[in-house]
Amino acid sequence: MENDHVQSLTRGLAVLEAMNRSRVSSLSALHTLTGLPKSSLVRLLETLIEGGYVVRISRREGYALTDAVLRLSSGVRHRDLVVDVARPLMEAFTRRHKWQVSLATSETDSMLVRFTTRHISPFSRDENFLNRRVGMLRSAVGRAYFAWCSQEEREFVLNVLMAAGDALAQPDRAEELAALLAQVRSDGYATIERPRTDATRSFAVPVMEPGEGEPLGALAFFYYRSTMTEPQATRRYLALVTTLAADISAGLEQARARVEPAAS
Repeated sequence: MENDHVQSLTRGLAVLEAMNRSRVSSLSALHTLTGLPKSSLVRLLETLIEGGYVVRISRREGYALTDAVLRLSSGVRHRDLVVDVARPLMEAFTRRHKWQVSLATSETDSMLVRFTTRHISPFSRDENFLNRRVGMLRSAVGRAYFAWCSQEEREFVLNVLMAAGDALAQPDRAEELAALLAQVRSDGYATIERPRTDATRSFAVPVMEPGEGEPLGALAFFYYRSTMTEPQATRRYLALVTTLAADISAGLEQARARVEPAAS
């Protein structure tokens, strides 16, 4: 029974993908594109019509997608929009201040590095973390995000990390973790301890969701241990990086205001 449900879902998605290729799709055209029997297509289309994703234009013209399908991609569009807004602001920051900055967004129990200015920084690190996942509790961006996310999300992520065996997420270290997060919120940034052999250091600040008290991601600033200490780095650059994060949030709010009317 479960396999039947999975197969029906897969077929339904195949129909939506095929319909997305043209404004109006006939039953014959969908049969050609998907290879599904016309009787199965009729049942799938009726289900999609009931769900509000498809409308029947006429017997001759066929079927068309509704605006409801936009909701299916809202999460992807949102994340892409964050990067689109952040990219020019981050590049302008690095061109002016030379140091590399990176933007990461949450992926359940980890953070995904979505954009970095490594390519234009004369002080860039050797390792490229673009499109790589880093630990929620084991990275500066993860701690910056985690310290400001909602209690509900924090508990969910902790349960996932605890099941995965993350030592810092275990119940016997709850007080230690709570103190760490409180320190991050008090300082206004997060950092992690790195081996003395690691030449680079970083600190990270949250990028807040516009108009809300929760983060949508985090922004990291990278520097060399040989050039400055953590107090020196935060004294010189924390306010600048925090302003950059606020500019990204404000820019996202403006971009959404332009995009949403076009999608409505």
